[in-house]
Amino acid sequence: MASTMSSRQRMLAAIKRDGPDHLPFSPYIGQGPWWPEPLFWRDQVERAHKMLALGLDPTIDIWLPDPQPHPEVKIKTWRETQGADTLLTKEYHTPAGVLRQVVRETKDWCHPIHGPWIPTTWGIEKRDHFGMDLFDDWNISRRVEPWVKGWEDLDKLRYIIRPIQGVQLDEWRIDSERARQVASDLDLLTVARRTIVGDAFQWFCDIPWFMIQLYDDPAFVDAFLDIFQEWSLRQVELALDAGVDVVQYRGWYESPTFWGPVGWEKYLAPRIQTQAEQAHTAGKLHSYLNPEGAGLYAEALATVNTDVLQLVDPRMLHKGTLSDLFNTLGEKKAFWGGVNGEVELQSQDPDMIDEAVRQAVEALGHRGGLILSAFIFPEMTPTQSILYMIEAWKRHCLK
Repeated sequence: MASTMSSRQRMLAAIKRDGPDHLPFSPYIGQGPWWPEPLFWRDQVERAHKMLALGLDPTIDIWLPDPQPHPEVKIKTWRETQGADTLLTKEYHTPAGVLRQVVRETKDWCHPIHGPWIPTTWGIEKRDHFGMDLFDDWNISRRVEPWVKGWEDLDKLRYIIRPIQGVQLDEWRIDSERARQVASDLDLLTVARRTIVGDAFQWFCDIPWFMIQLYDDPAFVDAFLDIFQEWSLRQVELALDAGVDVVQYRGWYESPTFWGPVGWEKYLAPRIQTQAEQAHTAGKLHSYLNPEGAGLYAEALATVNTDVLQLVDPRMLHKGTLSDLFNTLGEKKAFWGGVNGEVELQSQDPDMIDEAVRQAVEALGHRGGLILSAFIFPEMTPTQSILYMIEAWKRHCLK
């Protein structure tokens, strides 16, 4: 099939379910310097060119910035040995008191797979320091003391989770404008990545303790989430001011394993809805990234006006099949995903990968509302499997 749309037009048509010239294929290819050719990249501009050369539909990502603590906050960090452990401690000394986290430093702290939490728009996702990031998955399993231990820490947290200002804001806007110009030159979709609300609990609180608060102290949960919602709404404003096409809400840990369908609908759905409405008021699109639980959440998702569900994974629906998901949501949502990375792509089996692509296209591709994708990283996805997936996509989507 000859292409009649630019990549950006095709991606927008798929998200709006307006009938793209063919179903786009837009995987997120992370950690560029650790891939062999043809997937090696040093920045996202090079990644975009590599993906375009393969016939794919890359995005240009504008990464939303880390929070900037209040000017009155003083930060202290140190490293000490206790027995066999090396402990990292970080303290934010706020007018409301000290917010502290302690983690065990492991020998692989600066290993390439321990990337920074939020890559910059022009970064290469490579960690370059031994300090402690505010948001970081590696802290969780190594944590000795979490940031937030109760109500007494929320006023302290409000001094930390704040929008950037001053020079940092000016420089972020310059980087965003440069990225948008690249996207314009290549006619690619721009995505603002990413706002955070529900995911914050596992970086800032002891996970089992927080799960108990969902039932024992709902007021605490709401107060905690409101701190991140307020910050995220300002992040959406930054994204909209930058002129992006899509604003992404990150819900990686908003899964049924933690929240359950009742908790997700009570605590998270209204906040996602508010952010989606904010994007729509500005004439932009909204995506919800959540790799787990779309099937179980499907009826509740129908009431949330996000435009596209990202990272839809057939092995992580928790209920039903991709076809069931489409039957519930296909009139209201587009889908960005469809193929599992941990089993199908790791298999390196071309027939299994072809079948996974075929099933995704047949289940979710009606009316063109599918962007084929899988979440892939070099430590878990063989390059050959990605090439097999590209060939399968061409067979099933470029007819």
